[in-house]
Amino acid sequence: MKKIMPHIAAVFFSLFGAGVIILLMSYTFQALSHIFPDNFIAQIMGMILFDLASIAWLGAFIYLCKSVMQYAFAFIGFAFGLLGTLGMVAIEVMLGGQTMMEPPAWINQALIYGFIGAAVMHVVLFYAYKLAAPEISAEISLGIETANITEEAMKQAEAVLLAQRGALGRVIAPQLVNNVRRNLGLPVVGDVLDLPAYDIPDPAQAIPVPSFMDRLKTAAQVLTHPQPVQAVRQYQTTVPIVTEPVTQTKIEPAQEPIGESNNAESQPPSFPSP
Repeated sequence: MKKIMPHIAAVFFSLFGAGVIILLMSYTFQALSHIFPDNFIAQIMGMILFDLASIAWLGAFIYLCKSVMQYAFAFIGFAFGLLGTLGMVAIEVMLGGQTMMEPPAWINQALIYGFIGAAVMHVVLFYAYKLAAPEISAEISLGIETANITEEAMKQAEAVLLAQRGALGRVIAPQLVNNVRRNLGLPVVGDVLDLPAYDIPDPAQAIPVPSFMDRLKTAAQVLTHPQPVQAVRQYQTTVPIVTEPVTQTKIEPAQEPIGESNNAESQPPSFPSP
């Protein structure tokens, strides 16, 4: 029995909590009917600012917060949502048709202004909660420091330009004067033509090209001397080629050793190449 009772108590407590939440939501819904009597969707959406807001902020406080500021904003949102829900329940009890007491005259204004205040408060808290995230806070801090450094750099650059204003003006003034003289058709002093530059080949690396007469001489040598002609050209200068007659050397065949066959084929004599 002792092992079962904790589970039974947990079930009853969960049912009790669900019943309380449903009761509060029903009274809030009835109180919103006084503000939006003929708009069912507006009554449902209005519950987001009270019952659902308190539940959402409580979940964010327990599971989602990552910084101290987020914990603070989540707690404020939970407290504000819970107080707004209890206020709506109290207003509905007084305006719900009971005859035991007369509702005060300010209750209608409190209902209207309370709804508007809840909407503004939860919107502000939601954006503040998002901006309080560590990664967003770091980005904002870096952005602010970058802006400060840029502003300081602009101030320093402005101071340098103010100090060098005269020197820079003297550099640009001649160019402006030349532009005016050029527009007026007057001669421009110190004007330099800006023409494209071309590379000049190095004569030492140039390949010599034979002239027409050199080609004729080479052709005549080929016709008169059928042997190959080698022409050596250096810096467009041809050297005459002297041909020598080919001398044939008679090579006597070597004596065959005794015992070898006389039918072996003899090798033809070889001549040196020219």
